[in-house]
Amino acid sequence: MSHRLLVAAVHAVLLVIGSATHVWAQSLDATIFGGLAFPLYDERFGVRTPSFPGVEVTVPGSPEIRADGGGVFGAALGVSLGIFGIEGRVDATQVGLEFSGARYNLRGTGFPFAGLTASIILAPGRFDADRIPLMSLNGRITTPGPIAVIASGGISYLSDINISGSIPLAVDAPGIVGLPGLDATLRLRASPGQSSHRFGVNGGAGLRVGGRVALMAEVRGFYFGEYDLRFSSEEGDDLIDELLAEAAPVSFRPVFVNAQVGITFRF
Repeated sequence: MSHRLLVAAVHAVLLVIGSATHVWAQSLDATIFGGLAFPLYDERFGVRTPSFPGVEVTVPGSPEIRADGGGVFGAALGVSLGIFGIEGRVDATQVGLEFSGARYNLRGTGFPFAGLTASIILAPGRFDADRIPLMSLNGRITTPGPIAVIASGGISYLSDINISGSIPLAVDAPGIVGLPGLDATLRLRASPGQSSHRFGVNGGAGLRVGGRVALMAEVRGFYFGEYDLRFSSEEGDDLIDELLAEAAPVSFRPVFVNAQVGITFRF
């Protein structure tokens, strides 16, 4: 519902911008652009010790998730009132998450598991997020002349983060006779209830060179609050699900720096 309300609000603002240009605005401009995203994210996440009677669980090393950027494309519509103006824009940003892998070592310390050992191994893998549309409404300052410096900033809205991809999971238990092999896969998902973090801020600066049709280049940053990411098992194995439930969530903070170039049409 909040997503639809924001989209409706952006449409209303753009309609007001368009209708006002012939009354008191100096110019209306539309820009299309593309570039690359550089997410600023590097997370080593902790693992809480699961509470299993008679079993000790350790996690060697520091499992890590790193963000990997991708392509950006988008469009903006703005109106200039002298050197001041406002703009509405959408920056569709691609991002992926690289998982370093992890290992759970289990050792039996009491009946009926005393003396038994096993390991649950999460292989390294990659998760790709669907292209994230970052919708923004900004104030803007533009210097006059054919070579203009542009700076803008304002509020941004982050829609749902949908993450796809899976990583292999295996169990190594040489001391347990008759244990069937396990070839499961894990998914990474965004935890629900993050609506309070959908709004963030953005700011950027760049150059525009030309007249009615101009080239532009800019660097823009986006900052949002944390999203909790958790692993889940596709097969729904009870033991695996209990272990994963004890893992501390990965706190993913969407922070992006986008470098992009495009073409601006001024009317």
